[in-house]
Amino acid sequence: MLHSYFKIKNKHYKTLDYINSNSNSKDENLFIKKKIKKLNQYQYFFFLNNILENNNLKNISINTLELFFEKSEIILNASEYISLQKNGNTNDFVPVKEDWITFHHKDNLKSLIDYFLNTKEYPKETLITKLLVLSERTLTDILQSIFILRVLIDEYVDEILNGDVDEKYYFLILISNGLENEIGHVQWLLDSIQEKIDSLSKTNIQNENYLIDIDNEILKKLYWGLEKNMLIDQEKTSLKQFIEVLKHDWKTHNSIMHLEMDNIQFRYFIECIDQFLKTKIPLTFIQRSGNIRNKNGKIKAGSMYTAGSNNIIKQKDIELIRSIFEKI
Repeated sequence: MLHSYFKIKNKHYKTLDYINSNSNSKDENLFIKKKIKKLNQYQYFFFLNNILENNNLKNISINTLELFFEKSEIILNASEYISLQKNGNTNDFVPVKEDWITFHHKDNLKSLIDYFLNTKEYPKETLITKLLVLSERTLTDILQSIFILRVLIDEYVDEILNGDVDEKYYFLILISNGLENEIGHVQWLLDSIQEKIDSLSKTNIQNENYLIDIDNEILKKLYWGLEKNMLIDQEKTSLKQFIEVLKHDWKTHNSIMHLEMDNIQFRYFIECIDQFLKTKIPLTFIQRSGNIRNKNGKIKAGSMYTAGSNNIIKQKDIELIRSIFEKI
């Protein structure tokens, strides 16, 4: 169930190829729209980001955007009308209307998450692992995709703000607002997963660790590189504590790693561990353990993805962090 949700099939790639080849078409394609409406959130945002990667947003027609989004009008004070209707007096009702955007995808992520929040099918340890995987995939493959999409749209809207605005411009503004709501919804779902993990983990994390199998000599070089460039608080984190956090079971020590990095730098630091040391540390694991902190305090996985998408890391920060790993 979990694996099948986060999957792109051959039929999806065929549809995606067709859309990319006709992204500036002004013709409506009801057949393709029906296919898109069958996508789940992961597949849907995979499609959108792929299209924007392969096509300049400037050249994407509003007809192509309407394959994915639908503009509608909602009445904000509908409850007022219902109240007046009960009293038999609706003559003085003045509807307050607002444009709204609807996403053409199946809203089944919540159903998937609800299943794992309420299932009794798995032992506690297995369920925690599945919840951690679900949280990580939702963060990296859905929330991150939404952030990137919103940034691309907002950058394009800002570029044409002082130029000629048209129907497409206002449509993109609505899409951006809709994406903000979608971000809030996904973050709410992620919070519900984390609450479940926390409730299951109160007496159950004694044997858990980051599963890091890296020679201590390499970790020593990494520590001294961070210390030399003032990216770790050596008064709060000794070399011994640094290694304990990364390699030992979380409940066998009280060590905490204090890094002198903001969220953007920390995100890039974790990416470098994956790239150079061939070791992936899921941000959800870091949040769960609570034993790695940066300038903002305890690591919250969602905040890392927000930072990585809404801000551009400075080139000097990239070069500095990267150089530490290149010297190991």
